[in-house]
This record gives sequence, C-alpha cells and structure tokens, in this order.
Amino acid sequence: MGKGKIEILPEAIAQKIAAGEVIERPASVVKELVENAIDAGSTEIVVQLQSGGLQLIRVVDNGEGMVPEDVPLALQRFATSKIRQPEDLYAIQTMGFRGEALPSIASVSQLILKTRHASSKVGTKVLCEGGQITHISDIGCPVGTEVEVHQLFYNFPVRRKFLKSIRTELRYSLLLFHRFSLAYPSITFRFYHDGRKLEEYLKSESFMFRIEAILGKEISEQLKPFQSEDGDYVIEGFVSPPTVVRGDREGISIYVNRRYIRDRILSKAIIEAYRHFLPTDKYPLAILFIHLPPSLVDVNIHPTKAEVKFKDPEKVYQAVFSAIRRTLEETSPPVQKISFERSTEKIPLREYQERFPFRQSFKPNAPLLNEAFNLLGVREGKEIEWESSQEVSYRLLGQLWGTYILCETPQALVIIDQHAAHERILFEKFKRHYEEKSPPSKPLLVPILMELSLEEELLLDTTREAFESIGFEIEPVGERLYAIRSIPSFVEQREAERQVKEMLEELSFFQKGGEGTAALQSLLISLACHSAVRANLPLKREEIEALLADLYPFNPSLTCPHGRPIFFFLSFGEMNRRFKRS
Repeated sequence: MGKGKIEILPEAIAQKIAAGEVIERPASVVKELVENAIDAGSTEIVVQLQSGGLQLIRVVDNGEGMVPEDVPLALQRFATSKIRQPEDLYAIQTMGFRGEALPSIASVSQLILKTRHASSKVGTKVLCEGGQITHISDIGCPVGTEVEVHQLFYNFPVRRKFLKSIRTELRYSLLLFHRFSLAYPSITFRFYHDGRKLEEYLKSESFMFRIEAILGKEISEQLKPFQSEDGDYVIEGFVSPPTVVRGDREGISIYVNRRYIRDRILSKAIIEAYRHFLPTDKYPLAILFIHLPPSLVDVNIHPTKAEVKFKDPEKVYQAVFSAIRRTLEETSPPVQKISFERSTEKIPLREYQERFPFRQSFKPNAPLLNEAFNLLGVREGKEIEWESSQEVSYRLLGQLWGTYILCETPQALVIIDQHAAHERILFEKFKRHYEEKSPPSKPLLVPILMELSLEEELLLDTTREAFESIGFEIEPVGERLYAIRSIPSFVEQREAERQVKEMLEELSFFQKGGEGTAALQSLLISLACHSAVRANLPLKREEIEALLADLYPFNPSLTCPHGRPIFFFLSFGEMNRRFKRS
C-alpha cells in the first residue's frame, strides 16, 4: 500500500491561511479592532497609523476592557464571549462573535495589547509575535483597551508585497473609519497618521451633525431623511436629490443592524430607485440603515462579515426601493404640467425670415440654410401652461437628424431625444396597465414557436407570471420549446420572439441576485425600450405633436427608464456667450 497524500496542516500554516481570510491589508486590522472597541461599549475610539499602517496600527478605546484571566484566551482562535450555543449564531447583536480577529492579527504581526477592566486595580500587558505569546505582565493603564500592531505581514512577505502605496493604504483605512463614524454618532472618533490628527468627530446624538462633519455642510443640507416600516423591517437613512451625484458608487453606505456591508441586491435597489432621476453613469449619495431581527439575517457567510444573507431578500429589496423612491417623489420639485394647445396662427416662411432676418453674407439658397428654413418656418405655434401659472410659448421647430425634436421658447432651445421620450411614455403606460390589471393583449392565430437555452428556460419558468401580467401568453410544447400564443397589442408579431429573448437576457441579472420583485420592472423597461420609436427615424408632424402631448406629465429633469436624459436645454444666454454676444 502506498503512502496517503492527505496530511493535517501544521498549526503555523493553518493560522496564516485563516489570517489571510480575515486580514487583507491595514484597513482590515483597523476594521476588526474598531469593531471590538464598539462591542466593548466605548464612547471614544482613537485610531493611529504610521506609514499607512504598514509600520504601526494603534487603536485605543475606553470600553469595558478585559480581566487578566481573559487576556491570553482572547489571543486564541475561536475564543469568544459572544457565542455559547448554535442558536446564538441567529441572534447576533454584536459586530464580532467568532473569536478570529485578534488571533489572526497576532499571527501576522508583532502585537502589544494593554487592557484593564473596571473591576481590576491594574491592567494587563501581553506581547505576541507571529501568533505566539512571549510575555504577560501587569501594567498601570486606564480602563479600556489599547492594541498596537507593528510590522504587519513581517513574517508573510508575499502578502506584504501585495500591499499598495502608503497613500493608498491610508485611503482604505480612512474610508472604513468614515463608515464607522457615520453609523455611531454617539461615539467620539479620532484618526491620526504619522502623529498628525487627520479627523476628529465629537460624539453627538444627531446623525445629521455627524453627516455634516464627514460630508460637509453643503452636501448634508441637501440630503433628504427618510424612514419606513414594513413589518419586521425598519428602513431609514438619508439620500441625495438628483442634483447631488457621484461618478462611482462609493457614496452609497449600507448598514444592517449598524454593521456596514456590501450587498449587490441593496445597492441595486438604491440605484433602481433613482432610475428615472439620474443618468446611467451617475450615482447618488445614500446612507441606508436597515434594522431587523437578527434571526432574519445571517451575518456569518463571509470571513470578514462584509456580506450578509437575508432570509427574504426580495422583501428587503422592495422595502428599500419603495422607501427611497417615495422619498424622491415627495421631495422632488412639483411636476410641471404641460398642455399643448393648437394655435390658429401659421407663420409662413417669408414672414419668419422677415421676423428673424439673416445677414446678407449668407446665401439664402444654400442647402443647409434652406433646410433650416424648412425646419423653422412651417411649424405651428404651441402654448405651454405651467402649474406655476407662468406661461411659456413653445414653437415646434422640427426634427434634427431623425433623432432629436427641436422646440423654441423665448429663453431657450429645447432638444428632446425622441427615443428616450417615447420610451418613458410607454413605460408609464405599461406600468399603468399592469397596476389596473388590464394588459392590452392580442391572441395569435398561428402561435410563434421559440426554442430556449437552459438558462432562458429556467428564467421563463420563474417569471412566467410577470410575462403574463404585461400581455404575453407563453406555454411549453416540448423540451425547451415554447409557443407564444398571445402578445401585447403594441408588439409586432415579427418582433415577439426577439423581444422575449432580449427581456429574458436582461432578467438574468435580477434572478441571479435573488431580486425576483424587480423582474416585472425589468420587463416593463425592456418592453418600453424595444417598442419605442428609434433614432434615425423621420417622423411626421402629427407624430411629433402626439409625442410632445404625451410628455406633459413629466418633469424636464427626469430621464428615460434606462437613465438617459430626455430633455436638453440650451439657453438664449448660453447661445449669446457662445457667439461672443455677451
């Protein structure tokens, strides 16, 4: 018999592997130590770094501290005061609970810990190198805990080589520091780097005061608070108006029971709530707090506890989406209602030229000028009545490049993306049909046969109800073979199969993320997009007028369902500046 290949890893290697799961960089150490300080009931936490944390990380708190007997145990793996029985894993109220932080940090650094409990007259000091305790002694120190981490990854050079520059590592730690500071305004936080105080946030009972300290007064004054309750879920926080945006998602902070997390589902819920308010390449500022019973969320699925698993992810998604969308709709400027009335006055080309004469240096018969005259001179006048009772005259000028609709006002040139505008109109119409449970559907005399891949089949099986709710009737007739028997009345029969497959492709994102409640939203958006008039499509005057008339309920600051702007305004003053007239 040959010798077996499987061996038990030596303890030193096992500890380094475990440490690698928890400690990625100096910011990981800051995170674990600050979490311990919060769990200890601290009201003041100080973070000190040298060389971005590569040389030294020191975290000092005034929490309850440890009694001497607990100090050596705290440096052993899986030693914890938070868990006693398996059921405790589903009733976790603390930031840490697995007893991995201190042992993992100690195994890849030179660690010094000083601590004193209020019941002890003297404190305890312990020295640990590479995971091995080398010295324990009494020491005079205040109540609380101080942890110094020297030379992180000194015994793990491969991992140390993967660290970034001092500035980059400092930025990671500061980002974490800000996230903790946002969630716990009742704690004073201070941050030092190379002996210089970079941040100080004094304790306060006001979240807004802490937000102002971190984000600045200008931004904090624009944030909109919100709160919503849905059974066991309490959703609250602050969101930015559409005028305050970022180019990345770093402005989104999500907390579950005060624990900062990264969650794709919740991030998507926030971004989806802004879908009609922001362009696709812009992101909001959002600080989201979700409070729910610990039994409804599993925080033990990720080594660093940066991700969680909800018992009912769809319900959480919908609760977050609804709370933020409702806040945006309530706090956005009132929708400007537009009513188009046909003017009896028609302005002939000659009169238009007389009213707006051109310099003689331009040749009137030039093709470009003639095309402009055709666009500008033969359209009928319009009147727009705003809810503010301010009347603004609009003149429909025409269509540019078969893509943009041009309208003139006394103050601006209004450019409308015909596809984005029609897409938004159709989306609202389809949504209304769904809410009224009256999807316009037409049966097909000859069903359309459609072959699906395995992934498409699984998606269709789980979203059949959503398809039916918008007017599609699709039935299986064989192995991965389906028959489309009815389609929405506004869908062309020859386009039906392609649209179904494109909608299934878009749905794949939601289903993989467990966002079943967003399936219908995705279907409506996709259907609106594929049914809307395209770019590079010349429209008749009557078609343009009908499109503009359908736009009246929409705020000019809104976007199409995919997030692209519908309107663009070029003011008279801007035109003058461009032509050096002012």
